[in-house]
Amino acid sequence: MTGNYLESGEFQYGSYKVQYVEWLNGEWNGTGFWLRAIVTNRRLLVFPEFGSYPQDFDDIKPSDIMKAWNVSLKGRDGILIRLGDSRCLHLLVDWSQGGKLVRDIHKMMIAPAQPRISPRLLS
Repeated sequence: MTGNYLESGEFQYGSYKVQYVEWLNGEWNGTGFWLRAIVTNRRLLVFPEFGSYPQDFDDIKPSDIMKAWNVSLKGRDGILIRLGDSRCLHLLVDWSQGGKLVRDIHKMMIAPAQPRISPRLLS
């Protein structure tokens, strides 16, 4: 997959291999194939690695995320994302990359600094 998913002015922080999991019958179970999660300065994208973007993907804006943190799921590295509509997304993250994914999500959630003084325009 190339960078054609980026919008104008958007750039990528990181790319991760993830899998949605859910708590069922006393254990964490994967709910499908491994996916690609890409964190940009404007959104979190989760889509099939071999799918044809942009048909099947989740596009999560920073304003939709209340909190994200690293957790242990199924004895493996994972993350929990609490959304504003009271839903929680549980994701396994491949190769102990959960901390990095959470760091990138936190970077995405921080609003860009605005200058206190407007720059002078040359006439």
